[in-house]
Formats: sequence, C-alpha cells, structure tokens
Amino acid sequence: MMTLQLVSDQRDLLEEIATFLLKNRLIANAMISETQFLELDEDNPDQSQVMTHSKYILKGISKSLLFHAINKELRASYAHNMPLVYSEPIILIDPDQTERIITRLRQV
Repeated sequence: MMTLQLVSDQRDLLEEIATFLLKNRLIANAMISETQFLELDEDNPDQSQVMTHSKYILKGISKSLLFHAINKELRASYAHNMPLVYSEPIILIDPDQTERIITRLRQV
C-alpha cells in the first residue's frame, strides 16, 4: 500500500485528477489541502534565495503496484499540466481498514 501524492499550483486540476483516479479505482480516497512549498529561486540559483509558494497537495491511498499505471494515465491525460507525482509507502495499517480500501481499488 502507498500514499499517492500530487503537488500543483492549481486546486481545480487536483480536484479533476482526484475524480478521475477515484472513478477509475486507482485510489481509494482523496484529500486535498493547501500547504507552503519552499524551494530555491530558479532565477538566481547562485544566491540560494529560498522562495515560499502556496501549493496544493492531493493525497490518496492506493496499491504500490498501481503507481506506474497511475503515472502513465496522468501523463497521457495531463501532459500539458503534469503535477509532481510521488508516493510514500504505508508501513502499517489496521487490517480492517486495509480490507475496505482494497475493495475500492482496481485489481492488479
């Protein structure tokens, strides 16, 4: 199991992607939140100026084996505006929760 995470400047894009992923049983649930994102200023990398931006994060639980299928689907549908996509492993989860989550996901 994994937590799929997508980062974008556009909340509406993440809402559209969440709907797509849920309808295609690629994630079991979705949560979108706003956060502060820090990175070095790309225009002045030598000065190491840290910039702060508001960004949105979509998180959803899925099977690790679905990551490549999810990434491929997103690249095909959102290549023009692809968000940052990555996952984090879920090490432990309640067994009853696991069963409910698995029933909402596509079989691999």
